[in-house]
Amino acid sequence: MLGRILAATLVIGGAMTTSGAALAQQDPVAAAVAGAIVGAAIATGAVVPYEHREPLREYVVRENRPSYRYEDEVVVGSELRPGPYESYPVPERYGVPEHHYAVVNNRIVVFHPQTRRVIHVYD
Repeated sequence: MLGRILAATLVIGGAMTTSGAALAQQDPVAAAVAGAIVGAAIATGAVVPYEHREPLREYVVRENRPSYRYEDEVVVGSELRPGPYESYPVPERYGVPEHHYAVVNNRIVVFHPQTRRVIHVYD
């Protein structure tokens, strides 16, 4: 199992860095960091399952939570630093137990409340 996770991490991380091949040639450190961030999110298994993404988005819209302004860029793999936003637990039926969501800059962000690592951002 660990071998499969590692292989998937390398393939997807490689695909991410390959898409920015020109950047990788100019800045290999940036390419390595991008691959590591994507790979870490995949290796932990912490992703919103595809079949739950739309139902979770609909749930959050129905909840009508306020959006908070957040200055930093919010992307998968980044750390959502504490800020003036409220976070709410994701119901277990959406496949990401022990995760929270917040609405920042009018986007739904799903993250782990202890590590604050972002696992999904809805556009």
